[in-house]
Amino acid sequence: MTDIERLRHSASHVLATAILKIWPEAQFAAGPPVENGFYYDVDLPHRISPDDFEKIEAEMKKEIKANHPFERMEVSRDEALDMGKKGRLAALGERDQPSKYKIDIIENIPPDEKISLYRSGDFIDLCAGPHVMRTGNIGAFRLTNVASAYYKGDEKNPQLQRVYGTAFKTKKELDDYFAMLEEAKKRDHRKLGRELELFVFDDDVGPGLPMFLPRGAVIAEELEKLAKETEFAAGYQRVRTPHIARESLYKKSGHLPYYAESMFPPMLLQKDHPHAQAFDQLLKTFEGLDRKMLAEMGIDVEAILLENPKSVPNRVLEKIKELPEKQQTAFVEVARLRQAMSLAVASFRELDRYYLKAMNCPHHHKLFAAVPRSYRDLPLRLAEYGTCYRYEQSGELFGLMRVRSLQMNDAHLYMTPEQFEAEFNAVNEMYLTYFKLFGIDKYLMRFSTHDPSKFGQKFVNEPELWKQTEEMTRRVLKDSGIDYVEVPNEAAFYGPKIDVQVWSVIGREFSIATNQVDFAQPRSFDLRYKDRDNTEKIPLCIHRAPLGTHERFIGFLIEHYAGNFPLWLSPEQVRILPIGDDAKVLEYSMSILSELRAHQVRAEIDKSTDNINGKIQRAEQIKVHTMLVIGKRDMDADAVSVRIHGKGNLGAKPRAEAIAEILQSIKERRA
Repeated sequence: MTDIERLRHSASHVLATAILKIWPEAQFAAGPPVENGFYYDVDLPHRISPDDFEKIEAEMKKEIKANHPFERMEVSRDEALDMGKKGRLAALGERDQPSKYKIDIIENIPPDEKISLYRSGDFIDLCAGPHVMRTGNIGAFRLTNVASAYYKGDEKNPQLQRVYGTAFKTKKELDDYFAMLEEAKKRDHRKLGRELELFVFDDDVGPGLPMFLPRGAVIAEELEKLAKETEFAAGYQRVRTPHIARESLYKKSGHLPYYAESMFPPMLLQKDHPHAQAFDQLLKTFEGLDRKMLAEMGIDVEAILLENPKSVPNRVLEKIKELPEKQQTAFVEVARLRQAMSLAVASFRELDRYYLKAMNCPHHHKLFAAVPRSYRDLPLRLAEYGTCYRYEQSGELFGLMRVRSLQMNDAHLYMTPEQFEAEFNAVNEMYLTYFKLFGIDKYLMRFSTHDPSKFGQKFVNEPELWKQTEEMTRRVLKDSGIDYVEVPNEAAFYGPKIDVQVWSVIGREFSIATNQVDFAQPRSFDLRYKDRDNTEKIPLCIHRAPLGTHERFIGFLIEHYAGNFPLWLSPEQVRILPIGDDAKVLEYSMSILSELRAHQVRAEIDKSTDNINGKIQRAEQIKVHTMLVIGKRDMDADAVSVRIHGKGNLGAKPRAEAIAEILQSIKERRA
């Protein structure tokens, strides 16, 4: 637990103490630190609302001022249960009602695990810790909101009130955090996405399935262009793969069953068989023979159908029993043959399962295997902006950040063990190049490793390969001097991975990209290359996606830039604003528009009869990067008046100079 998590954990105990001072009957479940704060789940007849926060905070301040020490006490299971039955856990003293939630938690603690309590003042709680030394160390705090939550997240359990708050070491840090939240509201990519006409969601299309409008599609295309140019320079080769695949592919890759919950349900299709059509025809012949034989025996099936469709089987059997034994035997033989033929056809009509593609790697592995490979071909870098589909739970969907359809800046690098360090470093350098381009100054690599206790469940059961590849990755990270933290039990199922965390200009954290080492899938797909000694060997594989997905990265960029994109990335790069309705001024403006568009600049012209202030206001609202204001004086001087969104009027410039600056800024992808 980090220092700030420890502080917030302690604040949750002070919150519970304050609530008990006001409502002594309150029962408590769990009160952990969480991202950006803490909460405590409380069972209380009174409905806590933000109107109650002031008096709760006042009691919390008293507890902090009292500077009570946090004292840890280890107790036996029986002692803990006895205290719970007396209502002493998560309480200020013994009570008539038992501490029911704490008793339930105790009963679910493994037998060999120690049980500890923490005391601060009169408050004693079941808690593993850790905490700050004293309540006075908590610093600045604020309650933020209250929500409903089922005990243990199960809707069959009681619904509790979850009171949230946050805490920092200093008041300045607290104030800065709330200032950041206010700024984040203005920069919310969902809000700006609507206002700037970048993307939409539609109920008929489905939740989590974004559609990019023309202005948003521009950003996606510019990012893809950037990735293609960068990857081409780094020796990548582009491939294309379908959006669906058979179940057998994902079983071979191991995504089934490990990843099944994140995949859309399968599509069930009938398998093709080379003789299926012939057997269908044969089956129809037997069906026709049945009816023909029945007719010859004097049994009119159509008449029985008209009389009572439900009685057909019984009536036909009755009629057959009335026939001579020889005819009955002949009919039974034909019926047996038809039944056998039906079973044969059914076997050819076995259902085939297809899945929407949730990841690109299995397809890329197939492309590696499609051609004989030599060590001379390695490293081989296959890249694709592949569309994937993942069944995120509806409650987890969030704008562009968590979606069900995503276009991934994906690539798979196949190499010899000797090439691993250079390739891994090159991928990291690509990340750093992108960070510099987008003005990302703060970032962190999360190096996720495996948990040996979960081999065969969450992770591929290859202990030695896990150890080897994790050590290789750790060594490269250390040697490169990249800032990273190691996180256990969060690796991909097939190998260690690095998740890239970045912070926007206002300090908001985002997870945008991933870099994964894979030793398992090349074995599963039996990928081979001929080495120098003419023996076949299995390559290592790196999965990497420096720009993540279009959806998540565009969501990040919208908030990072607050919609004020640099010129090269701006949906509308230039808007020409003629002053007045002079035909010659309009003609001059149109010639500038033509020149810009001839150079592939995304330029438009406002030919409305509105005054110039109205035209500027409209362009500013939609965050057009550069406005060229043109009046008669500009036309006569073969010039333009340049205005930049967020910077204002830069004055008049010669036409050629202004256009040259625009083209150079786009070419260099200036910030």
